[in-house]
Amino acid sequence: MKHHINIVIIALRVILFAAAVMCIINLLKAYEFISTSDIDNLYSYFDTLFTPIDSATLNNRKILGVPYLANLKWIAIGFTLCYTALLIYGMLGIIQFYKCLLKIEKDQIFYHTQGNQFRKVGATVIIFAKVKYILFCFIGILSYFDISQFFKQIPMLLSLYLIGKLILIMSYMAERGEFIKEENDLTV
Repeated sequence: MKHHINIVIIALRVILFAAAVMCIINLLKAYEFISTSDIDNLYSYFDTLFTPIDSATLNNRKILGVPYLANLKWIAIGFTLCYTALLIYGMLGIIQFYKCLLKIEKDQIFYHTQGNQFRKVGATVIIFAKVKYILFCFIGILSYFDISQFFKQIPMLLSLYLIGKLILIMSYMAERGEFIKEENDLTV
């Protein structure tokens, strides 16, 4: 059992490291967008994330959604900062889950606040999945009328959503385990 928990703990460490690197990259990108007024750099950033309806639209960027609504520079800055904040929010949930697993690894299978902690982690994962989906779909449509984002983001949304639901199920099992452990301790 400890071997499996160790593998999950290592995976969580890797995910935390990758998310921290993504946060730093996003903050550097936001700083780059603030400090420069190179519009081609902004378009190349959005080109890596989103796809326009067709190549003719890509060649004639004046007909895209952004110039009519707001300055592309501020949309790129807002997107990178919002995505960084969302990643930090997700990292907080992962850290909470990491702490729970460390206690389980130390043979504290059921402890007083375990169910509540699992519930918070599950809710964090579900909220992260939904907000990421909305953010990418909104900016995809705003930047390139990229309606395909609604479909491209669904696998990530569903996988994170189901992981969140499984963690919520674990919270219910932990609460029941806490209750049974209390009864067992009082009986003895």
